Amino acid sequence: MPSEGSDAAAFTANDRSPGRPLTIVLSATLAEATLNSPVELYPFDLLATQRAFQTTPHTAKQFDEFLARRMQGVTPLKALADSKGRAVALLSDGSWWVRATAAFANGENFEWPLPVILSGREQTIELTTENAYERTKKF
Repeated sequence: MPSEGSDAAAFTANDRSPGRPLTIVLSATLAEATLNSPVELYPFDLLATQRAFQTTPHTAKQFDEFLARRMQGVTPLKALADSKGRAVALLSDGSWWVRATAAFANGENFEWPLPVILSGREQTIELTTENAYERTKKF
């Protein structure tokens, strides 16, 4: 949970309570980056969708296309990042998909689409260069 006086915002899905805190933080190695706000949290089992894509015949040629079809109508929760690069959300147990982005002043950007399984306790996800999905730079 955010400490008193913290800039972090906490959100709970009304139909998926009670909530467990999930904290998303930027790694110390990304201290120069700014976590773009809001962080999006989808009540969605990304791993099961990846398995379905790999094991069943489908018309989508790319996983991103398949994923977009499966996610129609899924509305994300949004958690605002604080000035320290931390976002907190209150989520129910189950499978979630976290999507976060961060930017450096030099135009470099990182993206994290991470599956998360919540069960019974507070969890923290550290966003690092190692678990980033995509790293791009604008010139």
